[in-house]
Formats: sequence, C-alpha cells, structure tokens
Amino acid sequence: MNYTFAACACAALIYIAPAYAEAPLSSESSVTLYGSIDQGVQYLSHAATGKTTGDAFQVGSGMATSFFGLRGAENLGGGLMAIWNLEGGFSPQNGTSSQGGRLFGRQSYVGLDGPYGRLTFGRQYTMRFYAISAINPFGDGAQGLTTLDNGIANPRADNAISYRQHFGDFEAGVNYSFGRDAVSGNSAVATNCPGETTPYLECKEWSALLKYTGTRWGAAAAYERNYGGTSATYGGLTSPKLSDSRFVSGGYFNVDGARFGAGWILRVNEGVSPPRSNLFWVDGTVPVGPAFSIDGMVADLKFEHSQNKALVEVLRGVYSLSKSTSLYLTGEHIQNGGKLAYAASTMLPVEDPPVGGSQISVIAGIKHRF
Repeated sequence: MNYTFAACACAALIYIAPAYAEAPLSSESSVTLYGSIDQGVQYLSHAATGKTTGDAFQVGSGMATSFFGLRGAENLGGGLMAIWNLEGGFSPQNGTSSQGGRLFGRQSYVGLDGPYGRLTFGRQYTMRFYAISAINPFGDGAQGLTTLDNGIANPRADNAISYRQHFGDFEAGVNYSFGRDAVSGNSAVATNCPGETTPYLECKEWSALLKYTGTRWGAAAAYERNYGGTSATYGGLTSPKLSDSRFVSGGYFNVDGARFGAGWILRVNEGVSPPRSNLFWVDGTVPVGPAFSIDGMVADLKFEHSQNKALVEVLRGVYSLSKSTSLYLTGEHIQNGGKLAYAASTMLPVEDPPVGGSQISVIAGIKHRF
C-alpha cells in the first residue's frame, strides 16, 4: 500500500505540473503571521485527589487552544500556487509547547494548490478534521466533544501526503501517512509511533473525506484508520495488527442566522476494551443581538456490550468586543457511568472525577485572534 500511494502522489504531481509548464515565472509571494491566544479561569467540581475529591481552580485555554502560525503562498502562474504552513500550539499560562515538544505541532507542510486541487506534504490535518470541524461548534476547546474523544483535538498525522479538491459546493479529500506520530511520548499528542521504515502497516494512517457546504445546509462524512506500532506506542495500539478507526458523519442547517446540527462518530479502537463505541450529539448556535451568541450541545457516548457511558451538556455564551476579541462564559456537566471517569474539561492538568461520577466545569475567559 505504501508503494501504491507514493506512486499516486507522484502521478498527481505529474498531472498538475504540465498545465503550468508554459506559464511565465512570477515573483508574487506573501507571508502571513496569524494565531490565537485564549485564557480562562476555571472552576471544577469533584476533582479526585487520591481517595478524596474537592473543588479546583485553574488557568488555561478554555474556548479554544492557543497557537501561532506562519503561512505563505507564491504565484507560479497559470492559477498554480506554491503554499506552505508552519503552526504551533502553546500554553499562554506558562509559555510551553502544547504539542508534545514540537515547535510546529499543529501543521508543518509544503505543497501546491490550483484548479486541479491541493497536494501537500508534511505534518497536517487528516480528513477527519475537515468533517468534524463542519459539525462541531465547540472545536478543540476545553469543553464539548474533546472531553469524550481525545482525538477531537488531535486530528493530525506526521509524514503525510494529503490531496483535497473542491467541486462546486462539494469537497473530497484523502490523506496517507507513512508514520503518523514520530514524537516519543505517552499522550494523544506524542504517541511514539514513527513508522516509515518499519514493517508494513506499522504506524500508518489513512483517511478520506466527502463534504457538502451549502447556503442553507451542509453535511460531512469521513473515515480514518490509525495502525498501531510497538510495545512503546501510546493508547494500547502495541502492534500494527491493531488499529483505531473512526467513521464520522453529520450535518447542519441554517435558520435566520442560527445553526443547528447533529453528528455521530462510530469508533473501533482495538487498543482498549471494549473496542466499539458510539458518540452522538446535537448542537446549536443562536445569535442574540449583533455581538452576543449562545452555543449549546448535548453529547452521549456509549461503549457497546458495556456499562461504560458518559453524557455531556454544554452551554456557552460569547460576547464579541471586536472582530478579533471575545469574552466568554462556558459551562459543562458530565455524568459518567460504568468504569469511566472522564473529566468535564480538558484544561491542563486534567482533573478527573471519581469513577462513575459526575463533574461540573465553568470557565470565564478572553480570546484574541490575530
């Protein structure tokens, strides 16, 4: 499969290049610095410490993770652009990296973009990201779907080749990684699964996307499979014979400026027991005046043939001081069942409730995009 995908990538380059071979060279290029800084103060109930529980207060990113980035493009003529992107996450409260020690852990790629699609190489989002971002108003923030699935905030792969193309309101894409996570670590952002020169399937990733974005409604579907590595790989995927797969689907519709949606993630993670789970959610975003909006979500996670489950309710209010700066107040309640002990917030350090217990997170903060 490695050779097949590499051959397809080379063929795509050969397909794209001739159309622009006769175009004059151009020196038109641009570089953009951008990013987001988010800081909030959190109250968290029932934080488990040893055999006791208590309230906790923390400072960290609340509505969205903080990051900075550089992106650039050069006009090659004939509608073809050379593109690149370097993007790194960080924790403003202490200035450290938030992607397992990577400098540019969110994105780091170079490629070509034109009428025949976008072809890029490096660390980049998998196709699962583009499906979920269309149907998840809470994104990668500390509350919402991130508390039920640790992959929501980490839909990326190292050593990847990605191709996306738009057909009117439709978008299709594929991604293949020869080694999905080369950074040593023991977390969802550093899984110690380098792959590449290792045996067939070890640490490989592939994903595919189909999305429709219309004026009144939209829908998205994606499938992703991550293969395991060695005994040192995080998450129980200790062999290439084991995999973690997600099928994502959902949609939304717009009514008088408001948006309502629903989604489903079927996950089969052979690194845990039981492996199969279903995550369903409904959500809505309602504007209240020109500068204030309310987001809400109810999400339900259940593991098949098990008592393990979790129910989440989230409500968030956002007041825009400007196009770049927002104040927010957001709250989540989570109720665990069975042997689960998921926290109501992913703000670091994560403070879990007791097994099978409930927890409340309330975060007030400010977010600025630049």
